[in-house]
Amino acid sequence: MKKFYPYLSLIISVIFVTIIWEHIKIPYDQKNLIQGEFFFKKHNPINEVLRVLTFVLTPILIFLTSYLLCLRNETYSINPYSNSFFLKKKKLEFEKNQSIQNISYILLALITLEFFTIDFSTHITELDIFHEGPSLVPPINYLFSKTLWLSTLYDYGLGGNNLGFFISKFIDHHSIGSVRFVKLLLIFFNKVLIIFICRKLLWNLDFEKYTKNIFYIFLTLAVLNFIEYVEISYFPPRTCIFLLFTLFTIDTLVCNRNYFWKTFIIGNFSLFSILWWIDIGIYINLIIVILSIYLITQKEYLKVGYIFIGIFFAWFIFITFFPIDETKEFFDQIKFIISISGYLLGLEYPQPFSAHSTRETRALLLLILSGIFVVIFNFNKKINLDYSTKFIISIFFVSSIIFFQSSIMRTDAPHIKYSSGPYMFILYFTFFYFLFNKLQNTKISILFKKISKSFALIILICFFGTINIKVLNFSNIINLKNNVSSLVYAEDEKFLTDRYKNFLNYYSEVSKKDDCVQVLSDDIALPYLLKKPSCTQFFIPAHILSGWNEDKFIAQIKQSNSQYILYTSPLLWLDNKKNMPNVVSFIKKNYHLYIDYMGWHIYKKN
Repeated sequence: MKKFYPYLSLIISVIFVTIIWEHIKIPYDQKNLIQGEFFFKKHNPINEVLRVLTFVLTPILIFLTSYLLCLRNETYSINPYSNSFFLKKKKLEFEKNQSIQNISYILLALITLEFFTIDFSTHITELDIFHEGPSLVPPINYLFSKTLWLSTLYDYGLGGNNLGFFISKFIDHHSIGSVRFVKLLLIFFNKVLIIFICRKLLWNLDFEKYTKNIFYIFLTLAVLNFIEYVEISYFPPRTCIFLLFTLFTIDTLVCNRNYFWKTFIIGNFSLFSILWWIDIGIYINLIIVILSIYLITQKEYLKVGYIFIGIFFAWFIFITFFPIDETKEFFDQIKFIISISGYLLGLEYPQPFSAHSTRETRALLLLILSGIFVVIFNFNKKINLDYSTKFIISIFFVSSIIFFQSSIMRTDAPHIKYSSGPYMFILYFTFFYFLFNKLQNTKISILFKKISKSFALIILICFFGTINIKVLNFSNIINLKNNVSSLVYAEDEKFLTDRYKNFLNYYSEVSKKDDCVQVLSDDIALPYLLKKPSCTQFFIPAHILSGWNEDKFIAQIKQSNSQYILYTSPLLWLDNKKNMPNVVSFIKKNYHLYIDYMGWHIYKKN
């Protein structure tokens, strides 16, 4: 009966945190002037973080306590000398398994085949003016001004907002298609990294060799198959550096060879990640802090020291390399994005089990479930997991808690999906671990041995590996260059509707004497489409906010001396002129409505 106590306490604690959900709140910041959902509800965005952390961590901690205390003399142990995650490592090196290594090469060949059989022309679809604009305009601003943060307020980050610029260095071409190709390429790299992470995860697993091989195939292909070649995926393009950081961290902190340079590079990720994507950078820096605390508990002081040397070195080089005004603007922008995102973009996370909260409740319960499995894997004496395996799944769980911030900030389907990758990885591993653990020493394990000794293994891999590519055109491999070029070099007009083409042609003719483009609507991609820089840093008008930067915008628009401004349009995402009252007054005073062209309101300077 005692074995059920931890699970009973888990259920009771979930009920408890559900009841107190609405009571977890701190006062609203009355100084906030940003009008969004939280402004009208007088709801502090920090409440979302506190509620989710309480809902997820409380049941896990209660389960952990009950799990260890109630059953410590039976199956479970808190003895500091037992096989626990918090113990000294038993194995300091990965045991290289040639079979798994060979399988990984086959998997790499399969996903490469999958990538090159994609018909890239199918990605020539209508441009999302608002969401794709942030990756199109900043490179134009840089090419005209030769400055980075001084010419553009980055909402994603230097890397995220300049994806097209990076590929233009290789092909001397910046286009809508090239940005989309880079995103597809990053998803391909994510798949490559997943193959290597799964290999590290299973290398030291205490399974029979042949069972381990099949386990590796099923786990890796299962994870690969939910990484789709679409922007909103469980591991979207932006997570590429996170997976690279995870792989590097695993290899560094599990092994003791050459750890000076490896831990030094882990410290470098502090800068690289935040230059890549601001939110991913913040998450990785939090993980580095947690890793450092863990290493201190393990008395690995030298490794912690090397990590901080790497952090200091990277940031020192960054600060000394860029001009003072650029670095100051860089830090100001990070502070700005962190401060305003919750109020500008925030959507309240619904109370679990309430009406219309199925998706959100399921995400929280899956997060709790992944935490429960991590506890079991770390402390159950009957589950003989190697230190390296425990370390990897624990890293993924810590990451899943931190990454869930993206879905807390803006609770909608896309944000929940692309913040779910780490805990879904844990759940997939758990399912296959218990499945293959049960199958060990059975007649099925004999079948595994026969499969592993024959070409049937390769056939099995090919069968499951081609689930996502069976509808694709393999002739694209033969015409690889033309296939890639069809997307990368596709003309912008192919991504636009006829209605938008008409507006674009009209606005291009009207504003042909202007050297820059300024929009105050959600037509964020317009400067790129006209092949002109934005007149101010604020190419995303939603970032012009009262009490923050209205004066800065007005000063920059005056200096640009632009004759025309796109004031409003049929596109409505975050357009809210109430957030920029001083700018509205300035426009009304110095510009007048020139024409309402099919819903696009164009203003001209007086």
